[in-house]
Amino acid sequence: MVRVGGEPLAVRARPECLPCLERLIRRTADLAAGTPELRARAAAAGLEVVRREFAPEVVPARVAAAAQRAVRSLAGNPAPFLPVKRREMAAAAALAERLRGRYDGGLRPLVTLAALGNSLDFFRDLAQVEREVGEEVAFVIDHIDALAERLAGCRRIVYLADNAGECHFDLPLLSFLRRRAAVVYAVKEGPVQNDLTRADLEREGLLEVFAPVVTTGTDSPGLDWERASAPFKEEVAAADLVIAKGMGCYETLPALPLGRPVFYVMKAKCDPVAEDVGVPLGAYVAILREQ
Repeated sequence: MVRVGGEPLAVRARPECLPCLERLIRRTADLAAGTPELRARAAAAGLEVVRREFAPEVVPARVAAAAQRAVRSLAGNPAPFLPVKRREMAAAAALAERLRGRYDGGLRPLVTLAALGNSLDFFRDLAQVEREVGEEVAFVIDHIDALAERLAGCRRIVYLADNAGECHFDLPLLSFLRRRAAVVYAVKEGPVQNDLTRADLEREGLLEVFAPVVTTGTDSPGLDWERASAPFKEEVAAADLVIAKGMGCYETLPALPLGRPVFYVMKAKCDPVAEDVGVPLGAYVAILREQ
């Protein structure tokens, strides 16, 4: 993570991010378009954005968001990952239910269960994910005790959701936190990748289960503060703590003017992020950072 004057900035692009972004755009185009010709045109539009915007100083999530907008627009498909999300949410619901009894009884096991949900990823085979979530979790960076201390003084929390299926792994922790503070669950306003949106919760009949729910006002991985809505920014301003799931949040939040402590929960699923955090690839981390 780049630092200026000791302050952390968002994760910046590295050379190995380029092929990952290109793979993402081709996958998005494959899902968005129904004919080979349209898929090729949509992919070309997205790849052009990647090649134009990609540079060492940029945040990869920002490039991904802009390129995927181009793909969706050209293909005329506003939600190309919807079938993927439906399968992911169904599988995640069954997995979380199976594991819930193993991760019960307090903050630490519930954070662990939430972290396990971050194994879900549209690039990865669900069968492999199912095997991984059955394994024991050891946090390579573990600030859960510090989180417990921080919660003692919290009255309001914003909980930033990540992938759609993760909501089932988040719910027990969310319920635990809501017995101690007012917690709003923040999801994406519009579809991007397999990130959770308000429409996903509505479609699955889960909106009331997770309420109160607010959207970020954006369709970007992680959090694009410049595009975020005024109501969402007001929620952050009123919060004592932000809980952030996933690598997108880790990539984008440190550079933002949140002025709030952030507790990151994630699996380091790519080399640039793992190296930035200082952990092995595939490691789980629970990091509390004061801002």
